Amino acid sequence: MEEAPEAGRAVRGRVQLTAILSVRNVVKTFKNGSTVRAIDDVSFEVNYDEFVCIIGPSGCGKSTLLRIMAGLETADSGQVLFRGEPITKPTPKVTMVFQTFGLLPWKTAMENVELPMEVAGMPRAEAEGRADRYLRMVGLGTFLGAYPHDLSGGMRQRVGVARALAIGPEVLLLDEPFSALDELTARALRVLLLKIWSDSSLPTNNFVMVTHNVEEAVMMADRIIVMSPHPGRVVGELKVELPRPRFEHLRDALFFDTVDKLMGMLSSNAEEQM
Repeated sequence: MEEAPEAGRAVRGRVQLTAILSVRNVVKTFKNGSTVRAIDDVSFEVNYDEFVCIIGPSGCGKSTLLRIMAGLETADSGQVLFRGEPITKPTPKVTMVFQTFGLLPWKTAMENVELPMEVAGMPRAEAEGRADRYLRMVGLGTFLGAYPHDLSGGMRQRVGVARALAIGPEVLLLDEPFSALDELTARALRVLLLKIWSDSSLPTNNFVMVTHNVEEAVMMADRIIVMSPHPGRVVGELKVELPRPRFEHLRDALFFDTVDKLMGMLSSNAEEQM
């Protein structure tokens, strides 16, 4: 697979001064015998044509935050804005790829990708055409009629990516999409995602990915949001200056320096919480 997926991004030339997605003072608590605050006053923005990673230790509320951003959960206070308007329920403009694939086992790859478009009221012929196009885009053109149990983990995640993209969102949210995959498969999917993100002919050029993998965050992101251990707070932000395409620079001193800097931010904050 091509190792320079981001070349198109440098020539897009689209300049936007306002954020496409704004997280403002979000608080979320859960009650399970006692009240536990999962997310505490989290604020940040996602700019146009930006790839943002959110990183932090397990249990810091990263996945919960992503679900709030997708409109799948409601914050206790604060809000998430898409193009300045509050997200109060799921919207086809902001879609999500889940860590555990989330495919319906009794539906084929095509049917799984078609489902959200059908729910949104898209004509069947258009939904079929889009499902076919995006499954071929992620390399599954010969598996359109396959069921999830016939697909490998990496292939099931490709179906999940196709399903999230086919409806034409402006923002794609990804919840640790590679954590259940072997490293070789994960690497191929990272290349694929960056290729999709950099393609100016597609509507989806704003990505937010949750990860706990430091090197993955540096490899993928323009900017990294660092969260604290429980309860989750934003405790830092790191702009990644490494040139793109990143896969050509993974042995550069700047890559290792950035990884070390991010590790230092995470370790310093963890020690403060002890």
